[in-house]
This record gives sequence, structure tokens and C-alpha cells, in this order.
Amino acid sequence: MGLGTAQAAERLHVDTATIEALETGQFAALGAPVFVRGHLRRYAELLGEPDEPLQARYASTHEASTPPDLTRVPLRPTPASPAPAMRWPLIIAAVVLVVAAVIWWALRAPHA
Repeated sequence: MGLGTAQAAERLHVDTATIEALETGQFAALGAPVFVRGHLRRYAELLGEPDEPLQARYASTHEASTPPDLTRVPLRPTPASPAPAMRWPLIIAAVVLVVAAVIWWALRAPHA
């Protein structure tokens, strides 16, 4: 269509490195295969070309690897309790508060 890399990137709302990776076949730079297929589809639409031949060619050369195992999802460990370093300031603050309350009560109470 006579578009430069910058114009194509602007129309597709991607950076020029994405267009260059598509044109040179460096699909690993584009991330997961799902992203590559999306970029190929949008680029073909921009150029007015059917995307099926591009998708088939990409699938035959780059998707022969094993798909990721999505059954094992890593779980983030949940903390059981606050860290020991956080306990000491809380304990000291509680002791100071109790001592201050006892002193205040002793000064306010009438002396017998």
C-alpha cells in the first residue's frame, strides 16, 4: 500500500518494532502465539490481504511446540501472620499505652 513502517505502526496503534518484527519474521519478539496471530491478522487487514494464508504459514512453522500446561496454576502464598519485625513495635506501643493509662488513672483518682 506504500505505507512506511511508521505509518503502519501508527494506524495499528503499535510501535515500529512490532511492524519490523512482523515483516522480518521475528515472531518471538512479539510474545505468545496468540499475540502474534492477532498482529498478523490486523496487519493483513491493514494491507488489504487475506489473513488465512499468513495464519496457516505461521501455524505450520511456529506452533509445533507443546502448548503450555494451564492445569498447574501457581498460587501466591498467603502470609500466616505479620512478620516478627512488625510485632515488636506493636507490643511496645501497647505496653506504653497501658502504662500511660495507669499513670493517668492514678493521678486522677482522689487520694485517701
